[in-house]
Amino acid sequence: MNKLITTAVFLTLSLFTFGQTEYPEKFEYSENGINDYIVTKVEGKTANEIYSKTINWIKETYKNPDKVLKMKIENEKVRINGISSDLLVVKKMNMPLDYVIEIAFKDGKYKFDLISLTTSNEYGTADYKKIPNFKTDKKLVKNFGESPQRIENYFNVLNESLKNYILGKEKKDDW
Repeated sequence: MNKLITTAVFLTLSLFTFGQTEYPEKFEYSENGINDYIVTKVEGKTANEIYSKTINWIKETYKNPDKVLKMKIENEKVRINGISSDLLVVKKMNMPLDYVIEIAFKDGKYKFDLISLTTSNEYGTADYKKIPNFKTDKKLVKNFGESPQRIENYFNVLNESLKNYILGKEKKDDW
C-alpha cells in the first residue's frame, strides 16, 4: 500500500513539474526572428493593480500617451503603438521602426506581446519580427549591423521599466 501511495505522489508531482510551461523572459532574435512575447512575473500584484500601474507607466513613459494608447480593456489588456527612430539601421541609414505591443494581465504576471515591428518606405512595408537568420546571415549582418541587438535591448529595457514601475522600484522624486 505504501508503494502505491508513494508511486501516486511521485507521478502527480512529476506531472505537475513537467506540465508547467516555461515562458520566455527576454526578447531575443533567433533563426525564426524575434520571439513574439515574454511573460514577466510580478509576485503579489493583482491583475487590477498591474493594469492600473501599466496605464500610469504609459502616461509617464510616452511623450503623447493619448496617441500611443490604442486600446484598453480594463483589468485585461492594453495595446500601445510606438515608434523609435534609432533602432533600425539599414546600410548605415537610420530608419524609423513602428511597433505595436499588447500587454495582458493576470494575477502575479503580465504578458508583453510584440504584435508588430515594421518600417515603411517608398518600396513598401517590411516586417522585422520574422526575418530569418537576422543575426547570423552575413549579408543581413552587413546591411543591418547592430540592429538586432538594439531591437532586443530596446524591448527588454522597456519591459524592465514597466516591471520596475509595477513593483514600485521606479525612481521617486524626493524633493
